[in-house]
Amino acid sequence: MVTRILLTSLLAATLMFAQGKKGGGQQNNMGGMSYSQPSRLERISDMLKLNKDQRKDLKTAFDDAQKEATPLHDQISKSRLAIGEAVAAGKSQDEIAKACVDEAQLDTQMAEIELRAFAKVFVELDKDQQQHVAPLYQMMRGLFNGKNWNETQ
Repeated sequence: MVTRILLTSLLAATLMFAQGKKGGGQQNNMGGMSYSQPSRLERISDMLKLNKDQRKDLKTAFDDAQKEATPLHDQISKSRLAIGEAVAAGKSQDEIAKACVDEAQLDTQMAEIELRAFAKVFVELDKDQQQHVAPLYQMMRGLFNGKNWNETQ
């Protein structure tokens, strides 16, 4: 029974993760009034008070990281699905553990991409800007999971 609940939860999470963000865009409509939410680039720029050159460098670093992360993201989705399928098929604990280790290695690679992008931006900030970087660090986890890091959420 517990295995079925775990499997159902894992498969549901995998399917939601694999679908990604649908529709929405950057426009919201509340009470007949439309307004635009700021993009992540705009929010980060405002938060760190980036100048034009820093903003361009951040966008370049994050766009490059997104390109590197996209195929890895697809591998992670497939790996998570494989774990769920292994559990559902009643594979041995050793086979399931191997699949989990493989998925963890992919997650580690993704974290490396995220942290390298963060480091590229951090070293270009002045001391005052570096004092306000904690929220950006928190944003980094999962930043490149979608097709475009700069989409609003």
